[in-house]
Amino acid sequence: MKEQTFKTIELALYYIVIFFILREWLLPIMMLTGTGYLEFILLFIALCLAISLVGLHVSISWIIKIVYIAWFIVYVYSEFSIFTLKGVAFLYDELIYNFALIFQGDFLYVTNAFQSILFFILIWMFIYLIHHWLTVRMNVFFFLVLTIFFIGVLDTFTEYDGTIAIVKVVLLGLMMMVLLFIKRMQLQIGVSFKFDKYLKITLPVLFTIFLVGFVAAILPKATPQWPDPVPYIKAIGQGDGLGGRVLKVGYDEDDSMLGGSFIGDDTVVFMVHSSKKQYWRVETKDVYTSKGWETSEVGEAFLYKSGDSIHHSLPIGPVENREFAHVESMYPYDFIIQPYGTTSVYVSPELADDALFAMNHQTEKLSTYLQNEKTVLDFYHIEYSTPEYLYSDLTSTIEQPIDPAIRDRYLQLPDTLPQRVIDLAKEIVDGKENDYDKARAIESYFGLNGFRYETEGVPVPGVDQDYVDQFLFESKIGYCDNFSTSMVVLLRAVGIPARWVKGFTGGELVASGELNTYQITNNDAHSWVEAYIPKVGWVPFEPTIGFSTNRSINYDYETDAYQDEMLTVDEETEPETKINEREEITTGNNEQLFVGLFDKLKQYRFLFSYVLIGLFVLGILLFILRNKWMPKVYVKWLKRQQLNESTFESLYLKLLKMLELKGLKRQEGQTLASFAKEVDEKFLSQHMSIITKAYESYLYGQSTKLDYNKLKESLEYLINRCSS
Repeated sequence: MKEQTFKTIELALYYIVIFFILREWLLPIMMLTGTGYLEFILLFIALCLAISLVGLHVSISWIIKIVYIAWFIVYVYSEFSIFTLKGVAFLYDELIYNFALIFQGDFLYVTNAFQSILFFILIWMFIYLIHHWLTVRMNVFFFLVLTIFFIGVLDTFTEYDGTIAIVKVVLLGLMMMVLLFIKRMQLQIGVSFKFDKYLKITLPVLFTIFLVGFVAAILPKATPQWPDPVPYIKAIGQGDGLGGRVLKVGYDEDDSMLGGSFIGDDTVVFMVHSSKKQYWRVETKDVYTSKGWETSEVGEAFLYKSGDSIHHSLPIGPVENREFAHVESMYPYDFIIQPYGTTSVYVSPELADDALFAMNHQTEKLSTYLQNEKTVLDFYHIEYSTPEYLYSDLTSTIEQPIDPAIRDRYLQLPDTLPQRVIDLAKEIVDGKENDYDKARAIESYFGLNGFRYETEGVPVPGVDQDYVDQFLFESKIGYCDNFSTSMVVLLRAVGIPARWVKGFTGGELVASGELNTYQITNNDAHSWVEAYIPKVGWVPFEPTIGFSTNRSINYDYETDAYQDEMLTVDEETEPETKINEREEITTGNNEQLFVGLFDKLKQYRFLFSYVLIGLFVLGILLFILRNKWMPKVYVKWLKRQQLNESTFESLYLKLLKMLELKGLKRQEGQTLASFAKEVDEKFLSQHMSIITKAYESYLYGQSTKLDYNKLKESLEYLINRCSS
């Protein structure tokens, strides 16, 4: 094969690889923007690459590309043909109209047709830049880095899945970098082309690349070791996270996509005056989707007025134990927070005639209305009687019929639930004789098997991954949503109806008296579990590590289980880590201050990790590009220096280093005079020889005879040539 023919084939191979890489740029753009006509844009890319390969004259090249762009615009955005006067007139009008908008500064009003023209021009320029990298620089490293960064950003911040695209780009890029490296070595050494030797060098390397890629593809993959960076970035900006999840802790209605990390928020949302600390219920959800929770149907709404008896599925305590809680809303929530055993809600007399409370039959969420419009009540009163469960009823083994509607609705599980979740549930309850003991076994399972309460580094399940399965068998770290959702699924897996409950924990005691005052913040937003126990009904359970249960049990006979159950709502209903943080803040001494600082650093350790990685990558890029930026640094440094006897040697050595970075390197064993002559031939001057001769005189102790003013002129000339 002739060398010229091989060069053409080789360049064609490069362009084919470039075409497929550019395709990976184009696909997500078209998908995310909803743009059509992908095949025509790919055809334009292929046309530009083919023109570069053939080497057409620039004027012919421009004509072909402009005609193609004009044909596309007229074909897509009009009903005419580019080869008719109407088509040409349409194109002319588009250009005139949009150029007028640009000159007026109305960039937002340019037409779609003109935007397409700009997009084609951008592709045109990009391909020209790639052609320069291939044929002149013979290095596409930065193009590949740019491509991977582009796909990675889209994969992280949009719904586009760039996993396969990145793998393809990396494999194709490595192949091209190998071929270009061999090409550069061939040119530097000056060896003649031999096809058989070329294959001996390239084939083993290419085979190794694809073998490693194939093995990497079929090997099992570890779970992500770093959390998704999106929650941290979004949380800092007070924004939404991936998939619509709220990344700043607080009450949210959308629970369809659970998982991921969040940051704390101590914004006060309620002030509650009550006799005791307790959980505040808002709503329940019944459909587990493998990614989060939804409600099976909208449900009928029951309307209540101020003081009406409210009916829901929960048991209520004795009439003689009824008491009041007074709630001040500090945040615009249009619902009522309900203690267990709620019987009625009251508002001020002036609002009593116009206020309505609508309870959704499915979720049992109690929304507030004023004159038939949703509103936020600043203050309301709740009458309630905390339910008390007889232990004998809870642990009864007598068969009790369960309403089929409850079974059908609250035993739902997705078909995709992994079998190992069901097997684990059966293993946990093995040997338990009644549903309550089974529920207690599942409730206490997490605290006995290495699970940890964490709000950072919590993973988001993948596309084909179950949220509960990931938590139970892979991460074992999470917060209330992980623990409560997992318990509901495990209960349903063994035939116990269960539902997911959302609301707030008891908050922080800020004042004591006849009625205590509790401050509830966004940090107190919480989720827990209610299981349906025959003969009793719905009973709350708290699986989250560090939180305490919200149920009151009457032990009507002696049992060893009494000690295990004596976890009351008067205890702290939050993890020990949070309690310790509060204690550390109140001490106020220097030691605790350092501990608080350490905790703060620990809180954002993953963000710091990303910053360090970014600095590391930046350092690598600076090292690779040192031939570009270091000469400029040396130029600025040398220009600021005074040339005299004490600085002459260091300045001359810096000059040699700057010349080396510009590609003029002194060879081993080469004399300074010979090297100076080589530099002067490059720059067509005698300045390097002049300053080198002076340097040799300086070395031999003849520095007193040197004219540093004239030497400075030579030095500045060389500096300017190096910086040009």
